[in-house]
Amino acid sequence: MKTQDPLIVVDLRTWPWTGIGRVTRGIFQCARDLESEFETLYIVNDGTAIPDGLSNLIRFRSLPFGRGEQTEFRRLFARLRHRRVTLHSLNFNVPLLLPKHVRQIAHFYDVLTDTGEFRTPLHRLAYNAYIWSLRRHRATILAQSDYTAQQIAKHHPFHEVIVCPHGYRNYMEPLEADLQAAYGLRRPYFLYIGLNKPRKNLDGLLTAYRDALKANPAIGYDLVVCGPIFERTSMGFDIRTAVNAESALAGRVHLLGFIPEEHLHAIYQNASLYVVPSHLESGYSYPALEALTTGTPVLLNQVDMYNYASAGEGVFFFDGSSKTGTGSLRAVLADMLARPGFARVDPAQCDVLARFNWGRVKDTMRSLYQRS
Repeated sequence: MKTQDPLIVVDLRTWPWTGIGRVTRGIFQCARDLESEFETLYIVNDGTAIPDGLSNLIRFRSLPFGRGEQTEFRRLFARLRHRRVTLHSLNFNVPLLLPKHVRQIAHFYDVLTDTGEFRTPLHRLAYNAYIWSLRRHRATILAQSDYTAQQIAKHHPFHEVIVCPHGYRNYMEPLEADLQAAYGLRRPYFLYIGLNKPRKNLDGLLTAYRDALKANPAIGYDLVVCGPIFERTSMGFDIRTAVNAESALAGRVHLLGFIPEEHLHAIYQNASLYVVPSHLESGYSYPALEALTTGTPVLLNQVDMYNYASAGEGVFFFDGSSKTGTGSLRAVLADMLARPGFARVDPAQCDVLARFNWGRVKDTMRSLYQRS
């Protein structure tokens, strides 16, 4: 392919991250599909597990936000100074000083001022530098949801914001696993898989489950929590300590941490209900989509996800704006725990899964890449 402008540079160093990593893989596949239309290079590092044999790679030694990142960006753009470059960034790891021949597309997931993470000086410093850079360089922002776009407009409007929900592709292998032997799971269970960040509201989920269990010790559902849940305890919640402090939770709450990929499908499929307790989500919860793929119904916060699903057909809502009373996570979870069972979801008929289409994301990318 002959040299043509713009040269597209996609930063894939968020590949191994939880959540964003799946979005990174989807963006990579969209960019690969567009290579016949655009000359494309990919920034990778040692943690980027892309297929072997690709020659159009730029190798960075730095991690996202890591030491040496800004220097590597400067050297890259100096080398490409005779080209018009479009940098496609998947997260906050952006050049703070962008040369004039480079324009930027950046995905925006969370308005950090809405979240507990904004309490820490390091997060505030990095976030404010990120906002300053995106504004200064008039970047095009891809917001993951209508809610995110609204919060961006409220807190720090940018030059251009386009709502572009991520697509969804099922990466899970439908493998069976003996969950009782592997994890001691003997009873039906409700499931959460994800991060331990303040906005993820793990403390709210645990409190709601504990209160329901104390009110009715005969509840037939355990609670299973997976992912990097033992990290970020400095931000205010240590789930292991909280569980150990409550005798009522012994044997009922299972903190599994990271689980191997070959068990992921079985963990989802055997759950009675997948719960997204978050105060806010930057888009539709990716694990919720994975749960629906395996036929497991989901409980979501209607404040930020109602536009992407209707109640029914395996989708339930709580009111994230209410901490107590009817509709709150505590009340709705207690009602769910009292149910004898849940109807399974037919993934082929699930309109939620159909709405998250990488084809639409690819069309947006093509339109933005075509701009001079």
